[in-house]
Order: sequence, then structure tokens, then C-alpha cells
Amino acid sequence: MTDNNFDYDSFVRNPPNPIDIDSLTLQDSLFSSASLPLSPRNSFNISSLNINGLKMFSQNKIELLNDFFSLKHISFGGVVDTHLHPKQVHFLSKRLSNYTVFSSVLDTSQHVRSFGGVSLFIENSLASHVHTYTSLSSRLLSVDLFFKGNVKLRIFVVYIPPTSDQSLRDETIDLLILALTDAKRLGFHHAVCGDFNMHLDQFYPLFFNQPQIASKRIHRLFNFLLTNGYVDFTPINFSSTSLGTYHRADVVSRIDYVWSCPLLKRFLLTSVIFDVRDLSFSDHNPVITYYDFSFLSSSLKPARARQLQRCSRRIFSFDSVTPSQWEDFSAYVDTLCDISPVVFASWHVNRMCEYLHTNIIAGANAILPARTVGNNHTPKLPKDLETLIQHYRFLNHVLHSVRLLHKYPHTLSSSHDRKWSGYLTRLNNIFKLYKSVFSSIPVLPSTLLSCRADNFNSLFRMLSHASKSLRGLHLLKEKEFQDSSIKAHLETRDQNFDTDISSFINSALSRSCRRIVLDRVFIDHPTTPRLLTDPDDISDAVVNHFQNAVPIKSSPPSHISALPDRWRSAYSPMDSVSPDIYGSLLSPPSLEEWISTVSSMPNGKAPGPSMITYEMLKHLGPVANSLLLILIRKCFASADIPDLWRQAMVFPIPKPHDWVVGAGQSPAEAKAPIHPPSVGKPYQIPFQLGSSAYGASLTIPWINTISIPYPHLSQKIPHLSYHLSHI
Repeated sequence: MTDNNFDYDSFVRNPPNPIDIDSLTLQDSLFSSASLPLSPRNSFNISSLNINGLKMFSQNKIELLNDFFSLKHISFGGVVDTHLHPKQVHFLSKRLSNYTVFSSVLDTSQHVRSFGGVSLFIENSLASHVHTYTSLSSRLLSVDLFFKGNVKLRIFVVYIPPTSDQSLRDETIDLLILALTDAKRLGFHHAVCGDFNMHLDQFYPLFFNQPQIASKRIHRLFNFLLTNGYVDFTPINFSSTSLGTYHRADVVSRIDYVWSCPLLKRFLLTSVIFDVRDLSFSDHNPVITYYDFSFLSSSLKPARARQLQRCSRRIFSFDSVTPSQWEDFSAYVDTLCDISPVVFASWHVNRMCEYLHTNIIAGANAILPARTVGNNHTPKLPKDLETLIQHYRFLNHVLHSVRLLHKYPHTLSSSHDRKWSGYLTRLNNIFKLYKSVFSSIPVLPSTLLSCRADNFNSLFRMLSHASKSLRGLHLLKEKEFQDSSIKAHLETRDQNFDTDISSFINSALSRSCRRIVLDRVFIDHPTTPRLLTDPDDISDAVVNHFQNAVPIKSSPPSHISALPDRWRSAYSPMDSVSPDIYGSLLSPPSLEEWISTVSSMPNGKAPGPSMITYEMLKHLGPVANSLLLILIRKCFASADIPDLWRQAMVFPIPKPHDWVVGAGQSPAEAKAPIHPPSVGKPYQIPFQLGSSAYGASLTIPWINTISIPYPHLSQKIPHLSYHLSHI
């Protein structure tokens, strides 16, 4: 997968010389195995590993730990059950020269069976941000890090003893819940990693289907985490060959986790389990969870970030995705969705949605090209110019790789030829696409072994000439784009002088657009007025307002005649529509209908909070598609949708004047919310198709609100059935 994190503005101002590529290193070669990404780009990670004690074979285990940290580029490495004092861990950690270690005290009481001892290894460039660390017990450590922009990160490392030490287990759980509550109160982004000695897969059915049992004291930790919005992205695999995080004899389970708080989960990318069973390292496999690095580099509180225009986000570059990458994405997601359809169908819709969402996003982060952009990012270049830049950049990487082969011919191997066959196809497509700039289309060798005769000189000259030609075309296209942009803006300004003097003045004075920033909310309560400034409280208040601003009647009208006049005609029977069409309106869709509906959705739409786009849904493989269809059919059958589909991003629309405000309505209520599309949108389409297939003039006024997050949404679908049965 090519790197798409590219600064277009810098490239346009200072285009690189295709020959001046000495700044690239040997690792930048497209033929190097190191060039294949081992982790999501622009990310940091938190890992968790139960090392099963460092008293025995300590030197060997520390060496293996160092190799693991180096191989996976671990940012924050939680290591539990060390059985060592902090000074002993510090001495052993000297072998990890790139890391700074923080450790808990060690409880050596005679009555303690589980010796504990937890540590957090932090990569040195991040360790400088540590503000304080606290050993809450022998089994619980917290480390606070402060970053630019008032970003506070608290990482907990925990070892919860097994049930054989029930009193110590209860004490650790209660202490952890108290510490998490305190971190939330203080506004910390926080995560907790470690060995929980609990099975989340066994708790899920209780949480979704038997909430009374799930709320009992024995389940209080998982119940606290899930009810408070914490998430664990560790892959769930129910096959007999499941990797799991714990393995001993024939027992394979998942008891090690990295939980992220609601504030931090917005930056989650993916999570993996790393197999160390062959290394005699531990009977636990480490868990690695990846986050978007923009959180550490430029994150601010959401409202303040909007004011300073410094908030960043991760976007997928769908225009540059190749057919082979889409195939890899489909296959990767299908591999992750390794579960029996029968088991999947028995789950609650929330769990089904969480499972699919986790795997689809994990596949997208692993396969599809993405980059981090500013929150106000808009494409500045036309599509053809962006494509040209990407092709030029790829050609330069190939040129650099061939130059390295010319300099180090002994590095040539059969693997180079296997990779060259893939690059050859893309290079030939580039030459055909821009054949007008070449005097003759270059003919590239089918194998690299044939180029050893002249030490790759001919191939290097051929690619160098092609790179110069593309560079010239790029400069020409970029100049044409600049000229056309200037001309278009001048024409717009001249036209505004006659038709829109306000826009003309704003343009002439370079005025910025007005923007609504929801950084505070005043609740004008008659007895207890409140001013909200916390981003979480503001978000909850805004969502609550738009969910309840228009009350929903508890019961539908008994007859159409009871409807207001403005709606009566819309719901009255139509002579041109047969009443027989409504019998199967709520029937679950077939696979063909569902795929057809998804295929009809437009590309290029902004995703909702789930970050799943229509492009991803269109390229799901047969396994993921079949599971998604099971979820959709269950939504029809249960008249319910997952909680994730009820979420929305609310964008108030600023206006230069107040909107018309109704009686008893506040100015805030006059602002119109925008709800970006979500996975639930295709779910609503069958309703629209079913209602309009037999009569284009049939209108159901509120049917388009099905994907909008209403707390009483489950009531609306039965209402739809009621209204249609009375038409």
C-alpha cells in the first residue's frame, strides 16, 4: 500500500527534483520488506502483556520484550505480573535503551498469593511528557502525560488476581473503578490495559439480554466499563483456531484488554493480538491497540480546537484505491468476520453492530490509504491533478528503488521480481494514461534479472526520463489550475458586485465566514440555571435538545380523520395504488435487494460517527455482506436499530439573520441540524423504495427521519405499519 499522507501545498511550491532523491533511505525502497507497513501510519499504540514473572529467566525475557517492542514500535507498553520491585525492573530495563519504565510498588505480605507488580514502558520521545505517576497498589499503576493544547492522557496498568484470591480481586476491582471515575471527573483522556482475568465474551450475552444479572456485583467492572461508554477493540474470534490472549494446554481465552474511554475512543484505529507462543515468552499473547497520532500532536478540546482551527481528522483516499486494494479489503474483513451465522444471529443488535463495525474499520485502517488532515480541510486541487501527483510520487519511489539496486546489486533477489511484476502493471498504466507527454511509450523489462547485464543503467535512464516528463506535465497542469482559479474568482467577484454586494465586500475585505462554536450552553431553568462548559456535558445537552425539541405523541391517531388537515391528504388512500402492496412492505429484504440498495447509494459522502462510508459497504465480501444482511433483517423483525445508528453529528447552520422563531421557541431551536449519513441510511431505503414503487406521488412525511437518532425510534416503525394498514 502506498503512502498517501502527502502535503500537496508544499509539493506545489517546491516540487522535488526527480534526480535529487538522495534524501530517501534504503528503507524507502519499494522492494524492501521494511517498506510494507506493519502498523497503521500516523499512529501510536498501547500494548498489554502478562509476562508471567521476571524472576526466572529474566535476562532472556527482557531481550524478548525488547525485540517485541522494537518490532511493533510500541509507544506505551503495559507489562503486568512482573513479581519484581521497581528498582529491579529499572535495572533490567536498561537493556531497553529507547524506553523509560514506571513501576508499581510490590506487595510482599505473607497472605498475598499473587505477587503482582505492574510496569509501563514509555518510548523516550513520549516519556518526556510524563507529569506524574502513582502506584495505587501493587496491581494498579497510573501514569499522567500532558501534551500541547491542554491534552491530558492517563494510562492505567492493572493486574486483577484470579478468583482464587477473591478478596484481593474485589479490592483491585473497586480501586480500579474508583480510579476510572476520578479520571473521568478530572477530564482525562484515559485507557486501562492489563490482565483482567475475566471473559468479556461470556459477559456480552448477559449485558445485552439479561441486564439484571449483568448489574450484579460480581460483574460490576465490565458493567461499569460498557455502561460508561468504554470500548475494547481486541478482535473477537470464535473459531476453534482462535489466537486469543491466553493459552495453556487446550484452553484459549481472551482475558487481556486495552479499554479506551469515550473521549479517547474517537481516535481508535484498530487492535491486534500478536502471537508469541513459539518464543517461550509467556502463556499470554500481547494485545496492541492503535490510535490516531493526531491526538498527541495537535489535539485540543473539541470546542477550542474549532476556535483555533487546529483540530485534525483521518480521511480515506478513496480516489487512489486500486481494485486490488478493494479486493484485499474485502478479503481482510471476511477473514476477521470468522463467526458462525447462527451464533451471530443469536446476538442483540447492538452486539452485532459492534462486531461488524469493529471489523470493517479494522479492515479499512489496515488496507485502505488514509491521511490526517485539518478539520477544515477541503480539496484544493482537481481530481486529475491529485492523481497526477500520486502517479509522479510513485514513479519517483520506483526510480529510487532502481537506483539502490544500481548501487547495491548484490541485494537483488527473487522477491524483487515478484514485487516488480505488480509495479510493472501500474507503471504501464501510468505511461498509457499520459502517453501524450512521451515521445514514445517506454518499454519496461518484464523481469529485473535481465537488467543485471548493464547494472540497471538502461532501466534507470528510462525511468528518470519518464519522471522528468511527468514533472513537466505537473508544473504545466498546476499553472493552468492556478490561472483558471484566479480567473474564476475574479469573474465571481465581478458578478457579485452587481448581484450580491455583501459577498463582494466580504471577498474584498477577506472576511472570514461566521461560525457557530458550541463551547458553552446555558440552561435557563427557572430554579436551577446552569452554564455548561465541559465538552461532554455540552454534547449531551445538544443531543438531548434535538432529540426532544419536537415531542413524539405516545400513541398514534385512531383514524386518518383525526390527523390535522395538512397531513390528512398525504395519508389518504390513493385510487391509483393497490392496497395489496402493503402486505409485504415490512418483509425483510433479500440479499439481492440489499446489495442493489447499497449499490445505489452515492459515493463521496461524509460518514457519520461510525466512520463507515458507502464505498466500504459496496466492497464488503460475501461473508461480511451475509452478516450485515442478518443484522438488517433482525432490525426489521425486532422493530429496533443499534444504538450506534442513533448517534449523529449535529452541525447548526449559522445565518446572518435570525430564523423565524415560533411561539415558545428559543433562537437555538431555530437552528437546523444536519445529520451525516450512516450505515442506517441504506436500512431506510427499502422503506422508501417500497412506498414509492407503485406511486410516485405517495408521500410519508416523516419516513426520512428513520436514520435520525430518536430515543423512541423503536416506536416509529410500528407506527409506520399502523398508518399503512389504515390507508
